[in-house]
Order: sequence, then C-alpha cells, then structure tokens
Amino acid sequence: MAALRLVIDFVKTVFILLLYTVVMVVFVTPGAFLYLKCGRRSEKKKENLHKFICRSARLAMSFLGLFGNKFSVTGRTDEDFSRPAVIICNHQSHLDLLPMLALTPKLVILTADWVWHNPIYGFIIREADYLPASQGLETIVPKLQTLVDKGYSVVVYPEGTRSVDCSIGRFHQGAFCLADRLQTDILPVIMHGAGKVLPKHGRLLKPGPIQLVIDDRITQEALKRQGKTYKEQASYLRNYYISRYGEIAGKAEQAP
Repeated sequence: MAALRLVIDFVKTVFILLLYTVVMVVFVTPGAFLYLKCGRRSEKKKENLHKFICRSARLAMSFLGLFGNKFSVTGRTDEDFSRPAVIICNHQSHLDLLPMLALTPKLVILTADWVWHNPIYGFIIREADYLPASQGLETIVPKLQTLVDKGYSVVVYPEGTRSVDCSIGRFHQGAFCLADRLQTDILPVIMHGAGKVLPKHGRLLKPGPIQLVIDDRITQEALKRQGKTYKEQASYLRNYYISRYGEIAGKAEQAP
C-alpha cells in the first residue's frame, strides 16, 4: 500500500506541475503581458490584474481539491478586506501563497528575490506591485504607502522562512514595524495543512485538507498594549500563533 501511495503521489505531482507550467508559459504570462503592454496603462488594468490573480488562485485551489486537497476558509469569514491591514501568516510550504491570493484581489505580498525574478511568473509578480523584502523597509515603505492608500493590504510571513515541521518559528520584527509605519491593523491569518501536503523538504504532493483561519484584527492601540517595542509585539504574536495553531490542529486531527 505504501508503494502504491507513493506512485499515486508521484503521478499526481508530475501531472499538476506539468499542467501548471504549460498554463503559465503558454497562456497566463503571455496573456498578461499583451494585456498590460498593449494600449494605455491605467489603474483599472492594474486592478484587473489583481482580480485575475485572485480568480486564478481560487481556480487552482479548486483544482487541487479534486486531487484530495480540499481548501477552506474559516474564522472571520465576514472579513471583507475593505480596510487595509498588514496580514501576517505562518509559513509552512511553497503552497502557502496560493490560498492567500485566493482570499481577495486587494493584496500585495512581500516576496523573496527568487519569486520576484522567477522566469515563469516574475513578470506578473512585478506588475502586480509585489515587492522583494530584501529591498528593506526604507525603500519599500513609500511604495507600500501608495498601495495602502489605494486600499491594498500587505501580506508578510513574519517567520521569514518555511517551517520544517509546521511548528511556529521565531517572528521577525519587520511586519510590526511596517504596520506601525503604515498605521494599519494587524490581521492574523493562520495556515493549517499546507505543510503536510507539501513539506519544506518534500517533493511530492500528499492528500490532505488546506485551511486558512482568519482571526480578529488587532489595532495599533491594542498591539501597543501587548508590547511597546516591535520585539515585544513579535514575541506576543508568536505566542498567540502557537496557541491558535495548537487549537486549529487539534480540531482538524479530531475531525472524521
């Protein structure tokens, strides 16, 4: 049975990767290039690009559901993202980005350099105003402020790297400095399941659900009551995530 499961996971992974590569290289990236480069550039085109990214992510998550990776959003499902926030999320897998992009078109994401320069989808990432975190806060804050003024929220993974075992790693201070500089709420989103489906050092997609849990916003005033410094705020939110992730994982493992 173990050998059969391995074969099924291998075939599934190869099929999905090949399909993804073909769709991106043949249709998505060329289509986006033509749409954005032909005619006059406008804010409306930029908005449409974000809507396209969101719809594509939702379609991709629905497609994964057909292969045993059901996707769900729970918690504060009444969150409409109409007010910009710095959205923080624990980091488990290369898959983490897709569920996040499926939440709303009004997102920009701080990425790693390899994502920003990716030959397959880097053009779309750059045109959508996603920014590499390596540029530093002094460089990106003015750019992000312009986007926040237009209603976009900023996604940050405060651990900075994927967890090997899905545990919550140390939170860096950048997300909290960014929220302070932009004067936005912190919106906690907890990822569960992606690290089981595609672990950090894994190569094959495994069956299992992927869940995003949206929690209550934390205002700047409430955050400062938990810690006056960014280091204290990061420590508080990390402990919060450890507790919440334990609750979510416990319920998921008990589900039939």
